[in-house]
Amino acid sequence: MHQLTETVKILQKAALVADKQILILKRADNAKTRAGQWDLPGGNSEWPDSNETKQGLHQEDISREILEETSISTAKSMFSQPIFFDTYFDGQNQLYTVIVGWKTQLSHVPKVQLSSEHTEFVWVTRSEVELYDFGFAGEANGFIRQILSRSFV
Repeated sequence: MHQLTETVKILQKAALVADKQILILKRADNAKTRAGQWDLPGGNSEWPDSNETKQGLHQEDISREILEETSISTAKSMFSQPIFFDTYFDGQNQLYTVIVGWKTQLSHVPKVQLSSEHTEFVWVTRSEVELYDFGFAGEANGFIRQILSRSFV
């Protein structure tokens, strides 16, 4: 399941920063939303498989998503404090989304191997961000634009 319940999901995105650049990914043309547009690694949190009480599931989820989408391994401890938090309600689908943005500094530019969810990747500088189409998420107040702007500081 790609959301917590039928009416609630947590969407997490991460700015992976290396050598003053951030990794962006181009969504596949068959993506459910923002097809063919650029994005940050991340995705929806999933409901835990067990009945155990756990802390830090959101950090495990973002690490898992990054690994699945890029083959870059990150530790959940690399995500200690979100840099972005917002909510969005889709009235037509009656879906409440919590959006969490993260920034983590990598020691070097790692090798990237994309999943089938994406077709291209680029490491961009602050000045290059404007060259890419992030769809509604990249508009001035869009969550991708806000996460990127907070990550280039």
